[in-house]
Amino acid sequence: MKTNYLFKIAFTLLFTAFLGQQTNAQEFKLLVVDPAADTVTIKNFGTTTANVGNYRLCSLFGYKTLSSQTTLVSGSFNLAPNEEVTVSISGNYLNDTAADLGLYLPTGNFGTAANMVDFTQWGSGGNGRENVAVAKGIWTAGTFINVAPPYHFNGNVSDFGVNFWDTLLSVNDFDAISSFSLYPNPTNSILHIELNNNQVDVTYDIYDVLGKLITSEILEPGNSSKIDVSNWNNGLYLIKISNGDNTETKRFVKH
Repeated sequence: MKTNYLFKIAFTLLFTAFLGQQTNAQEFKLLVVDPAADTVTIKNFGTTTANVGNYRLCSLFGYKTLSSQTTLVSGSFNLAPNEEVTVSISGNYLNDTAADLGLYLPTGNFGTAANMVDFTQWGSGGNGRENVAVAKGIWTAGTFINVAPPYHFNGNVSDFGVNFWDTLLSVNDFDAISSFSLYPNPTNSILHIELNNNQVDVTYDIYDVLGKLITSEILEPGNSSKIDVSNWNNGLYLIKISNGDNTETKRFVKH
């Protein structure tokens, strides 16, 4: 009886440690990915300080260990809660047009879902280790970020998938954030797009979450446009407003 009791205690301690390790693994998430600059920012969403230095990146089957194969741009690999670390990777590591990026535990096979911590991809679906992210349940097959880089994760530690990625807004972007209004959102029939200032040569493009262009139109200055979405599939859509080189992207839901 004593042997069985000690075995149960040992098993419980090991299982608790294993769960703790898995929880800690999920504290780190990709926060900003800039393919043009080959920089990646990782954030600790957890409640304790932890070291991410031995974690690994995988993009289009190219592998990098953070502390030894990247250059520290800002922050520290020993991440306190809510802190970020930014690294750069030489050699055009991140493909500007279409690629994936996975964050992995310090050890283990890259093809094993349990070893993947976070994942994103842009430009097209089916890149690199997408199948591993799908198997882990943190990404939907074929979905990809379809907005202008740099890419920014705007969710929390329990959020995964393309719906939580958008363009990282600069100071200039924030100045123009009210360039148009979108309502009602969600909608099941008519979506209104209204310009908030007297812009000219403005167009909009609407994409589904798979990156497929659904419709495109020119907006008249000072007027609102109405789009009948009643026959569209339910789900999330992205609308991109363009005025020359300036663009702004928002989301809306058809339900």
